[in-house]
Amino acid sequence: MKLAATYRPTIHIRQLGPRRIPLASRLALLAAALLLLVLGTVACAELPTAPAQPAAGAVVRGDAVKFWDAGASVSWNALLRGVISAKAAAAKPNQQATLRAFTYLSLAQYDAVIAAEMENDGRRHASARGAVAGASAVVLSYLLPSDAATFEAAVQAQKSASRWPGEKNGDFAAGEAIGRRVGEAVVAFAKADRFNAAWTGAVPTGAGVWFSSAKPAAPPLLPTLGQMRTFFMTSGDEFRPPPPPAVGSPEFRAALAEVRHLSDTRTPEQLALAQYWAGTTGSLVAGFWNEQISDLVVSHHLDERRAAHALALANMAAMDANIACHDAKYAYWLLRPSQADPAITTPVGLPNHPSYLSNHACLSGAVAYVVGALFPEQAARLAAMADEAAESRLYAGIHYRFDKDAGLRIARQVADLALASDVHGHEPFALR
Repeated sequence: MKLAATYRPTIHIRQLGPRRIPLASRLALLAAALLLLVLGTVACAELPTAPAQPAAGAVVRGDAVKFWDAGASVSWNALLRGVISAKAAAAKPNQQATLRAFTYLSLAQYDAVIAAEMENDGRRHASARGAVAGASAVVLSYLLPSDAATFEAAVQAQKSASRWPGEKNGDFAAGEAIGRRVGEAVVAFAKADRFNAAWTGAVPTGAGVWFSSAKPAAPPLLPTLGQMRTFFMTSGDEFRPPPPPAVGSPEFRAALAEVRHLSDTRTPEQLALAQYWAGTTGSLVAGFWNEQISDLVVSHHLDERRAAHALALANMAAMDANIACHDAKYAYWLLRPSQADPAITTPVGLPNHPSYLSNHACLSGAVAYVVGALFPEQAARLAAMADEAAESRLYAGIHYRFDKDAGLRIARQVADLALASDVHGHEPFALR
């Protein structure tokens, strides 16, 4: 299975062959590899599907890996990426379900760490990594029930692993019990989030209206996602943008002509970007961005609480941005460029939902802007990555420029709201 490549700037996108993987990615891989090696329930052939590769010639010895190299939250994040990567294409959760999994995982991890810290007293010191393990196993077993045995075995593997030096007096079992209680609360919250709410509507018809290009035609993907319970926004339509340019208007014709020109003149570099950012393999788009966050967490040596916080804040913002994106998609039902002009070619799969806005812009932008605020020296680089991810969808022939621009504006609005609503100190994220 093809691995998710470590990000390279546009100028290097052609060179997607073997490369030296940054230390942070290797640490996350090693932590996940230890879990998988100890489990005994995951075939050895699956191990290379983790999100990153060691450098050529490197030898990974399971008995030499310390779980604390990357921290518990980052390691469980890497384990989820590995589990999703190992699935065949037909068995993978869709892009939105994958983002939801990372969101609830990181939310439970952060709240579990806070709960463990708050229950500590002079005699009893609940382990933060035990809390993360318990919360992670409960949430992931609910979201990916076919992999529940893997997650429970991972808890046992972590419990028997060498103790982190900073937690030499920590009580893993006490932390695990706290984490499981938090995990159950998050699962109850997730069960009522309306992510998979039934849709009783009908696809509208008329000039300029989206239709399914699937063969055979299929119902639109997640038409009620815009009604999902949000994390920071008051509702999915809080930041609903104005309508897109009217089909047939000069603005629409100019946007369509740009996509047609890109399709007719697509360069090898643009094709590589379109395919690179499609994110349909490995742990998908959400997994890619979670790896980026994890790399920064490890390279900046964040402690468990700050690591879990960074992952939770970014994923919750991204989920809200995705909700806002789908609200607009099904408010306006705009057809895709290749549906307006069949001569436009699409070298990547055409998503089975309306065009306006771009999910890639909403998700990638929200993560980039939140994480850029947490790591200011990385802000410009991350924003450039988000812009490139969104631009790649024009190269792929599946979005108009106004889809990208409106998506990045939504991302900025959601990111600003998330940062303004952020928790501080030992405050958990409320399940509201």
